[in-house]
Amino acid sequence: MALADNSRLASYLAEKLGGSELSISKEWQNTEGWSMETFSLDVEYTKGGNKIEQAIILRRQPVSGLLEPYDVSIEYRILSALQASKVIVPETFWYEADPAVLERPFYVMEKVPGDVHFVTQNSDPDYRLIADDDERASLAEDFIDNLVHIHQSDWKSLGLDFLGDPGPGKNSALQQIDYWSDVIERAGVRAKPLVTLAVNWLRTNAPETDQVRLVHGDYRTGNFIYQHSHITSILDWEMTHLGDPHEDLVYVLGALWRSPAPTDWVCHLLSEEDFLSKYEQRSGISVDRDKLNYFQLLLDLKAVGIMATAANAFAQNKTEDLKPAAFGSILDLAYAALAQHLNERLSSC
Repeated sequence: MALADNSRLASYLAEKLGGSELSISKEWQNTEGWSMETFSLDVEYTKGGNKIEQAIILRRQPVSGLLEPYDVSIEYRILSALQASKVIVPETFWYEADPAVLERPFYVMEKVPGDVHFVTQNSDPDYRLIADDDERASLAEDFIDNLVHIHQSDWKSLGLDFLGDPGPGKNSALQQIDYWSDVIERAGVRAKPLVTLAVNWLRTNAPETDQVRLVHGDYRTGNFIYQHSHITSILDWEMTHLGDPHEDLVYVLGALWRSPAPTDWVCHLLSEEDFLSKYEQRSGISVDRDKLNYFQLLLDLKAVGIMATAANAFAQNKTEDLKPAAFGSILDLAYAALAQHLNERLSSC
């Protein structure tokens, strides 16, 4: 998919980059992401008498998709704020709200060199993902460190209080329950008894959160760029909010991101025991197993919301992108996981 007439886009980029004689030598849409529209652009222009070649990323708000309602400005503000933190993120350049430019709002950031891990049977027949043990161990260290930096970040001084401070107590969980309940209701599946039962259990058993932390919301292998055995950038901040760090821990431990037996590494990087132990040592945050069980069920509710939204977007002809259709096709699996973990919680009461 092309963004726009190249000459018009080139003129716009030249003005924003402060250059002249700008040309777009290469443009392509990144297929890795499943939500925002992400485009890579290689541009050449003259500035201060020098010829400059630059690779940039343009993230545009989609018409519809997995995480409605969309507001690309939020991710831009988060990434811009995190420039002053220890978290490794791409440098942001500018946000454009005017739909006259590219029909929908977007922002521009640097293109970070490196690759993103994706499992395919052709490239990884054993689904081991990271074949080199030294590289895997090095990435695991960076992976934990960046998660610790996220959770230890002073979100108030960074100006991230616009995300909404739930305050200490049960509100971190309750706000997320309300948010994803609304998402499911908009997608037209809220009336299912299973969802109602799960929501009621989650509200009744909401845990206390002592200290509100920055939560990435989608922290896993596949959402970071790596090069030379090190993470060069953390990506996809669309579900970031303020809340309980156990939300991110449960996401890391998720079955979808594990390597198969006999290793069973979380996010294809290291064992669950090693991950939690190193996280506790470096963060100073004690991991509560009961909270992990609780937030697993909340994660299941979140998965139903995402997949139901995707299915609804495709069914209502809001998008021609087949990725929402693919997500929507596994909605029943999300219901099954929700039912399984809810039954486990009810059985343990």
